[in-house]
Amino acid sequence: MANADVFENNQFEGLINGLIKNNYGCCDNFILPQTVNGLRANIQLLSDAGNMTFSGIGNKTDFQQNKLIRGDKINWIEAQSLNPFELVYLQKVEHFIKYLNETCFTAIKRYESHYSSYEKDSFYKRHIDQFKNEKGRKFSIVLYLNNDWKDTDDGLLSLYPEHGNQINISPLGGRMVFFRSDEMEHEVHASHTRERQSIAGWLKN
Repeated sequence: MANADVFENNQFEGLINGLIKNNYGCCDNFILPQTVNGLRANIQLLSDAGNMTFSGIGNKTDFQQNKLIRGDKINWIEAQSLNPFELVYLQKVEHFIKYLNETCFTAIKRYESHYSSYEKDSFYKRHIDQFKNEKGRKFSIVLYLNNDWKDTDDGLLSLYPEHGNQINISPLGGRMVFFRSDEMEHEVHASHTRERQSIAGWLKN
C-alpha cells in the first residue's frame, strides 16, 4: 500500500475512532491547503455570480426559510462536477465511504454536499440533520474552508451529545468533523467579525 493510502486510511480511522469513543470525529488537514483555497475561491465565484442562495429548514415537503433559525447561503455540489478542487473533495469523500463500508459495514450508498457561507452575524440554531419524514441521512460531515481563523472570530460549531457535555469546535480551514445525522444535535454560532465558509455533507443509505 502506498504511503498516501496509509496516511488517508489513518485519517479515516481517526474519524471513526472519535465517533465510537466521543460521539464525533475530528481530523485536521483532511484536505491539502491548496484544495481548501480552491474550494474557498469557488464560494467567492458563486457569490459574485449571485449563485449562493439562502437556505431553509425541512426538506421538499415542508421547506421554509427562517433567518431567525438559519441564515446561511448554500450551493449544491454536483456529483459529476468537473471542477478540479471539487473533484479532489468528492474523491476523498468516496474513499471515506468505501473505507466505512468495508470496515464498519455501514452500507452507505450515496452522499450529497453543498457549499455553505455564513455571513457575519448569521447562525444556525440547535438542530438535528435527520428529517422526520426522510430517514436516509446516516452521517454528517463538515469540511471547513476558512483561512487564518482566530479564537476571537468565534463562529464555533457546538455539538450536544445525548449523554455528555457540550463540545465546541473551531472552524479551522481543512478540518473535517464527522457525526451521526440522526443522533447529534448541533448548532452553528455566529461570527461577529467575518464570514464563515464550509462544505456540509451527508452520507446516506
